[in-house]
Parts: sequence; C-alpha cells; structure tokens
Amino acid sequence: MGSFSIAQPEPSVLFLSGELDMATAEQFSSALAPAVTQGGPITVDVSDLTFMDSTGLHALIRAAATLKDRGCIIIHGLDGSPSIRKLFELTRIGELPNVYL
Repeated sequence: MGSFSIAQPEPSVLFLSGELDMATAEQFSSALAPAVTQGGPITVDVSDLTFMDSTGLHALIRAAATLKDRGCIIIHGLDGSPSIRKLFELTRIGELPNVYL
C-alpha cells in the first residue's frame, strides 16, 4: 500500500499527494466535506498524486453531486500527473456540470 497525504491550507483548497485509492478515499472525502457543506469553488490540486482508483474517483464525483449548483470543483495540476489526466479523460469527469479540469 502506498502513502497518501492531504495539505489543506484553507477549507476550499486541497493538495493531494501519493495514492488515492480504496484505503484513502474516506480520508479524502472527510477532508472535502467541510468545503462541500460550505459551497463555493473547491480547488483540488492533483499535481503530486501518483495514482487514483475508482474509489477515489467516486469520492470526487459524489462531492460534485452533493454540491449541485452551490459550487464547483476545480481540478488543478493535471499537467504534473499524466496518469490522473488520462483517468479523467477516459471517465469524462470534466463533463460533469460543476467539475472543471
């Protein structure tokens, strides 16, 4: 199992590093929860994320669905993480109404 960490300088900004998978998705969801409750734009920086599985992807989709029209999720740092960019392109997550790549 790989490592995962979240740096959160403010509630609506998360910097992810390591592996976001079944073992760490709940930690990610918990860190996102206050920003989702508050609403508004949420920035998730994935430039140091090395792996994301469907569980991590589902946590992101669930957060976007919970936000509805009260905010959006902005994914930052895809240029630094080509495997995550490919995952997002294949799953077309950027086509969700409130997710911006």
